[in-house]
Amino acid sequence: MKNFHVASWQHLQDEILPRDAVIAIDGPAGSGKSTTAKALARRFNLLYIDTGAMYRALTLAALKAQVECSQEGPLVELAANSILELKPGAAESTVFWEGKDVSAAIRTPEIDAMVSLVASHPGVRKIMVQQQQSLGRRGGVVMEGRDIGSVVFPLATAKIFLHASLEARVDRRFKQNQQRGIQASRSELTDDVALRDKKDSERATSPLAIGPDSIVIDSSAMTLEEQNQACALACLVNPALDLELDTDLETGLRELPSNYRFAYSIMNAVSRFFGLKEVGCEGKAVPRGCILAINHVSLWDPPLVGSTFRRFRVNTLAKAELFKVWPMGSIFRWVDSIPIKRKGFDASAFEVASESLRDGNNLVIFPEGTRRAIGHPGPVRNGLGILVQATKAPMVPIFIRGSYGRHPLGSILSPLEVSYGPVIRWHGLEALLESSDPKNVSRRIAQLCLAAYEELQARSFDRYPQTEFEINTGKKQLKKFEARQKKVFGR
Repeated sequence: MKNFHVASWQHLQDEILPRDAVIAIDGPAGSGKSTTAKALARRFNLLYIDTGAMYRALTLAALKAQVECSQEGPLVELAANSILELKPGAAESTVFWEGKDVSAAIRTPEIDAMVSLVASHPGVRKIMVQQQQSLGRRGGVVMEGRDIGSVVFPLATAKIFLHASLEARVDRRFKQNQQRGIQASRSELTDDVALRDKKDSERATSPLAIGPDSIVIDSSAMTLEEQNQACALACLVNPALDLELDTDLETGLRELPSNYRFAYSIMNAVSRFFGLKEVGCEGKAVPRGCILAINHVSLWDPPLVGSTFRRFRVNTLAKAELFKVWPMGSIFRWVDSIPIKRKGFDASAFEVASESLRDGNNLVIFPEGTRRAIGHPGPVRNGLGILVQATKAPMVPIFIRGSYGRHPLGSILSPLEVSYGPVIRWHGLEALLESSDPKNVSRRIAQLCLAAYEELQARSFDRYPQTEFEINTGKKQLKKFEARQKKVFGR
């Protein structure tokens, strides 16, 4: 892993970090995540949420209730039927289980030895993630753990993967135990930390790995002050890059050629007719040179989402079958669409798309490959990861809701809106490729994109609760669309 070069960012001011920023810190046991997360919370006046303490509290409760930590069902029941609270503390978060302060009791070698096993169960993680998202969705938080950037907050303002060598982490844990009056030899700690690394990296659900969009910081040779400073500067990278984005609407419209002006006028009229609302890109043009990754629920998705771009040139990967239908083929080529064969890997189409991105154009991709059931985005195909690895182009996740249940002037069946996520940049891609093969990296990118869709969908449901029409239609579509997925892509 390579250190993130922070020297060129030292002129930046802390004020560029949004007040509702979410900072996600991931990394192995003993890397100093908690200490640094608390320091960042103080520096940026954010709320620190100790996610590890949540799993530790459940582990303690399970041991006291004599619940077997290898049994998922009883653990899920215990987590679902108990009250867990986190409150700010002087040094660490104060943790309450059923109203009782367990802050000291959860930080013992006994809990250290069992917490990874408890956290490995998918059902347990699902409940904890929901609680973490509820705590942090308000913004203005710092969270640390093993999958905060990839699962809990895929759209975090800043993502940091904090790493240190095994020797450095054991030394830190040894000194920390001494301060707490806990007796443990270095050899015991080395075995424990190495075992936790193995469990965390090999577990089936959300294994510990570098996020492709995380800034990787190796703090092995850093002092605590240097580590905190490096992470603080890393928090400013995406906000600083966002300030440099060209999203000026007037410039975007002024540069449009006649065919794009005509296409946008038609799409805008259709969008207004159906009462489309924009979230996250209002009054702006899409930034240049990005992969615009859109979920897919209806054949109306391309024109409805396209009406929000207001930028030239935008290439779209569209299934080759559409180009065989007159006059659709001519229309698609007229607006710079690229035909792609969906079965197998279409090297020619991907090369044209990659070249377009290298030239600074935008590329629209529907990474699910075909339409999906309402309320059930994904899975995302590996083609997105292939494009990212080939071009390093930033990605903008875009979520459309309501294009299936559209109605003139707006529908009460399914609110029609297009939600933009933040620009995702691939800071950790090179480090991830050093430890993973390209296929696995593509899967990681696909998982991140799906997590972004799920988060954008959840935010939309917060604004407008999911309707009965959406729930029932989604259920009916599931089997039908799964069959279509197998027919198009095979098993």
